[in-house]
Amino acid sequence: MLNDVLVHLPVERPAEPVIDCAVSVAKLFGAHLEAIACAYQPINPAIVVGASAAYYAEATQYNTNVDKAAQRLERFKAAASAAGLAHDGRTIADSPALANETLSIIGRMYDLNIVAQPDPAHPCNYDGLPESVLFNSGRPMLLVPYIHAGPLQPDRVLICWDGSRPAARAVHDALPWLRHAKRIEIVTINEDPDAAGDTSCDALVAHLSRHKLSATTNKFNCDNGKIHSALLSLAADSCADLMVMGGYGHSRLREFILGGVTRGMFKSLTVPTLMAH
Repeated sequence: MLNDVLVHLPVERPAEPVIDCAVSVAKLFGAHLEAIACAYQPINPAIVVGASAAYYAEATQYNTNVDKAAQRLERFKAAASAAGLAHDGRTIADSPALANETLSIIGRMYDLNIVAQPDPAHPCNYDGLPESVLFNSGRPMLLVPYIHAGPLQPDRVLICWDGSRPAARAVHDALPWLRHAKRIEIVTINEDPDAAGDTSCDALVAHLSRHKLSATTNKFNCDNGKIHSALLSLAADSCADLMVMGGYGHSRLREFILGGVTRGMFKSLTVPTLMAH
């Protein structure tokens, strides 16, 4: 079960999508709900050794108003109180270079992190948070589309399966959700039956059945560059309330670079998606 949920509130754009989702998730699982609103603060140019004026301007152009962060937190507390939830909240302030790393570390002590999808129409320092939480928290992340409205009721769940370690981790983390679902569909794209073996789509169906969960399958092929679009189209066609998928990336020193499908989902997401890495 999910007993402890953390929602990261965006400050420079509307927070209602993640607040609505977080409140409904906490009610569904009877979980304690905590919120953090981060005020991204200016970088002190004295400590940015050798930084150009252009670098400094880019790094500070989306500084966050501390009062706005407090207002977002009050809005969250009002919604959580109205729902009768056990809740808490706080604001933190840090430089853009450190804030998202700090938030992902904080997120390690919760069963679930809820984060808003980056909105290209309203760029801000928060946009780097989903990647940081996905790769650095070690916990599942619910990515909420910026177009989402209202509560999340996961009656219809779509599992994106490719037999990989991140996908297996995501399915395991999704088990509390799957027990509430009325319909579970597993989709696999370009699966090679001979190569899939013990991690095939059919093997996942058998695994879920041992958890007393019934699932249907959907197997099809498409170009690798169109996989994220195909998944989103299927989610729309099946009226999915929640998607479950592994979050993919590769490391380059301390930086993670999103894989193609994950990057496409981050940009085009239309359905709340539970991700794990």
